Amino acid sequence: MKKSIILMGVLLVLSLGLVACGTNGDTSTDSKSEKKEDKIHKVGDTVEIDKVKMTLTKVEPTDKRNEFADTKPAKVARVEYTIENNSDQEVAVGSDLEAYDSTKTKLETYPVDGVTLDTVAPGKKINVVAGFGYEKGPLEIQFSPIMSFSDSAKFKVDIQ
Repeated sequence: MKKSIILMGVLLVLSLGLVACGTNGDTSTDSKSEKKEDKIHKVGDTVEIDKVKMTLTKVEPTDKRNEFADTKPAKVARVEYTIENNSDQEVAVGSDLEAYDSTKTKLETYPVDGVTLDTVAPGKKINVVAGFGYEKGPLEIQFSPIMSFSDSAKFKVDIQ
């Protein structure tokens, strides 16, 4: 009888300890992550998502067209960016961007000269080129590594 009372007391103390460890009244990290999600970046900024750094280096219209392209957009944006892989896994690049026009319509990729579909090894960097057909700027470019479940980084680009 005495052993069972002691055992129940120990279990009660352990249970209360686990409950106390499991609750966290600090919500400051939530507000910080909300502010981070809302941040809009610009050309030249560097962002890091899941140990992959991306620097948007240049976005400019190009008059060059690919005669074999399936689409014939009015305008084409050539996007150049650098990826630095600080993770311990190889990272695929070239399909890690999405772009949206001023009407919030997702843009189709366009095969510009030098378009990059590749991978970058851990601890290495690569310069990447992508293209998007569009009608009217400004553009919103979103970056997220391919296998990432984190929120994407958003860039606003004034291009006409």
